[in-house]
Amino acid sequence: MIKRKTLRILLWIILAGIVVATSAVYYVFNKPRRNISKESAVYTMEAKQLISEFKKDEDSATKKYLDKTITVKGEIKSIRTLDNQSKVFSLEDEMEGVSCTVDSADVVKNYSKLTQFTKGSNVTFKGRCSGMLMDIQIINCVPE
Repeated sequence: MIKRKTLRILLWIILAGIVVATSAVYYVFNKPRRNISKESAVYTMEAKQLISEFKKDEDSATKKYLDKTITVKGEIKSIRTLDNQSKVFSLEDEMEGVSCTVDSADVVKNYSKLTQFTKGSNVTFKGRCSGMLMDIQIINCVPE
């Protein structure tokens, strides 16, 4: 009798765990993406200023800008199209500058504006800073 009751309780606990885990996975995979175009920029600056801050003290700059919405202005040094049709605009320096990545959905929304951008153009992007690898990564960018 006791074994059967213990087994029943154990099965209910396992079932509850499965429901909680499934709900958590569903929430994480269906979480809405941040809409950067509707957010206000926390910081607005020239790309050269941002590069200078990261070169001076990368740790404090990362703490200051990481996951914040920022507006960056600068000169396009190169434009690349990735396999998923996202576009990457390198500002000020191709290797140690600022890389502004425009997602493929935002490329479609802003197509007419983005096609006007050429190497040497001065542009303004608003996006979310994701830190520095070789260059400073600004993702989910939208042209201003």
